[in-house]
Parts: sequence; structure tokens; C-alpha cells
Amino acid sequence: MHATRVQIPAAASEAEDSADLELMAAYCDGFAGERGVTATLNAALEGLVRALGAQFAEIFLWDGDRRAFDFFASRGRSAPFGREAHPEDPLLARSLSQGTLTGGSGRAACAPLRPGGAPYGVVRVVRAGEDLRFDRRDLALLSAMASAASLALGSARLKARIEEQQDTTRDLALAAEIQRSLLPRVEPGLHPVFGLNRPIRQVSGDFFDFFPLADGRVAFALGDVAGKGMNAALLMAKVASLYRCLGKAIDRPAELLQRLNSETLDTASHGMFVTMVAGVYDASKGRVAFANAGHEPPLLRTPDHRYETFAADAPPLGILPDLCLSAREIDLRGGEFFIFSDGLTEFRYQGDEQLGIEGLIQMIEALSPLPLPERMDKLLSELDQEGWSLRDDLTVLAIDDAWVKRDD
Repeated sequence: MHATRVQIPAAASEAEDSADLELMAAYCDGFAGERGVTATLNAALEGLVRALGAQFAEIFLWDGDRRAFDFFASRGRSAPFGREAHPEDPLLARSLSQGTLTGGSGRAACAPLRPGGAPYGVVRVVRAGEDLRFDRRDLALLSAMASAASLALGSARLKARIEEQQDTTRDLALAAEIQRSLLPRVEPGLHPVFGLNRPIRQVSGDFFDFFPLADGRVAFALGDVAGKGMNAALLMAKVASLYRCLGKAIDRPAELLQRLNSETLDTASHGMFVTMVAGVYDASKGRVAFANAGHEPPLLRTPDHRYETFAADAPPLGILPDLCLSAREIDLRGGEFFIFSDGLTEFRYQGDEQLGIEGLIQMIEALSPLPLPERMDKLLSELDQEGWSLRDDLTVLAIDDAWVKRDD
């Protein structure tokens, strides 16, 4: 097919110029009001058919990844609905890169759609009959109309992106609210169990929970879902809900994590998994029983200022179908027990040095005269100072056995 690059001249006469302005005004009126992308493209087609007296007009959208055109829609008499363009259609390809062109012995004309200057597609207008070839005035009008359509299309795409972002923001806000509702309510004042969660984004892949059992002991857990974003948040919500449900019936930490592992395997996807510590605190005896599935080692601080960590003895939840765990029991007797996500120890100073477990111990020790809730708040406020940066969700759950008064 022969294609000719057209140099667009000025209008030939004042009368023609006035007529063209009226056509452009009517054409642009078709874009008035708020429209979506599809409505804008259809309005462009309908306006082109009327303004240029075309048999039909059609739009092909450019797929840059495939380097091919896809038929979008057509309007007019005898329009070839449902047709597809060949990836190497010469007239469409040249128009996209070179501008307004004619082909088909002058009875077809193409103009590119370039919202924001980026290639988006090509509009093709076709006339029937030997006496209905496109002249230079027609092409000047087509070029101007395509430019107007590109501006309207750019506005429609921007509006669609803004609406999508607003929808996403609303969804994230709702997800964050739901997540917060899953966390236990930490009452002000002195209590033996304390927890906090600080997401690095609006939603978090971490969670903690604690609640009393029927016999007076306290069940507790802290988990960290691998990954970030909505997928991690959804898996976190599921595991947190399952823990609260199953934890009231299963008070043996290893068995509970094995059950949670089976449930997580059924729905975890894209290589996602959950590290988790679950346990039971018996305030009457000052003892903690817990199991660790691939999580950061919990930290014990004894009354005589010694520290001990307890490494995981099993992989995270959601990896292996048969998870072999064993529970450990430790005697607090006035000491403190800390469980935390790696967001705490991976706090970085000046973008390089990590806080690490040794840095955490130094901060806990320096703040030890304060009650536990005040100490955790003070610790985080110091990490919020200039030079420190949070790299991941941060969650802490701590048990202060010194708060419990016993007769012995």
C-alpha cells in the first residue's frame, strides 16, 4: 500500500478556516464532561465520522511489548467490526512514528494518538468512492482532531489513574483498620504482657496477640509474613485469625504451630511463608512455654542482667507439610522475655550499621529502670532520632515477670 507523508499547510481561505473552526469546536464539545478512556475513544470515532464525512473510522491500540496493533473499535457504515491489524501494517506503523499519512489511493488516512507524547494508538478514517479522497485540508483537520483526541485521552487516563489510586488508598486504609482490629488492645498501665506493632507501610505483614486462657495462663504469639504489600497483609490476617481461634483450644505451643502450618500450606502462594513464635505464660509460676517456627530468637533478660537467646528448631510455617517442633520451658522468676520481628534488629544507623541483637541488648539494659511499656516507647523514640531508619515492619511482644507479685 502506498503511503504519503503529508506536510500540513494553513487553511486555503477564510471561509474554509471558519468552517474548520466550527467543526473543531463541535468535535471538542464531544469530549465535554468527565469521561473514561473507552468513552473518550468512542467519542473521538463518532466525531471523526461526522466531521470528515467518512464511511467509517476505526482505532487501533499499540501494544509496545508485542510490537503490534490491536483493533479497539469502529464507527460508521460498513465498519469492519472485530477486525485485527497485522503487526506490520505499514500505514499504521508509519503513522504512529511519522504523523498524519494517507494511503489506499488517498481514500484512507491515519493519524497517531499520543497522549502525553507517548505512542498509544492510531485512528484510521476511510472514505468510499473515487471523488472522496482526502485532500490536504482534510488531513490538516484530521491532524488537529487527533491532537484534540490525544489531549482528551490524556485527561481521561489521568482521571482513571487518580481514581484507581484513590480506590487503592481507600482499600489500604480499610485493610489497615481491619489489621488493627485483629491486634489485642493494650491497656495503659502496668501489665505483665505488652506488645506493639509499627508497619513500615500502611498495612503490615507482622502481627502479635495475647489473651487469657480459662485457667488464668496467658497465650501469646508473634508472627512475621515473608514479603510486603497486600498479599502479605492478607496472609497475616488469616494466620492471626486462625491463631486466636485455635489458640483458645490448643494450649500446647508445638501442636498449635503444627496445626497452623497445615492451614497455611493450603493457601500460601508465591513462595510466601510465616515465621512465628507461640507460647503460654504462667504468671503463678513465672514460667513460659513456647515453640519457634523459623522466627528470630526470643531474648531472655534475667533479674541479674544476664541475657540468653533461643534459636528456632524448625522452619517457618507454610514450607514443609510435616513440621517437627519441640516446645521449650524457661523460668523467668522476675525476668523479662522479648519476642520481636527482624524489623527491630534491622534498624539501620546512617543507612549502614544495623542495630543487631547486641545493640538491642544495650538499649534494653540502659532503659531497664523504666516500666516495660515506657521502656519500649522510649526505645522506639530513640530509634526515631536522626540517623536511624526503619527498613521493615516492626513488632515487639514482651513479658515482664517482675510485675507479678507472688507469696513466695
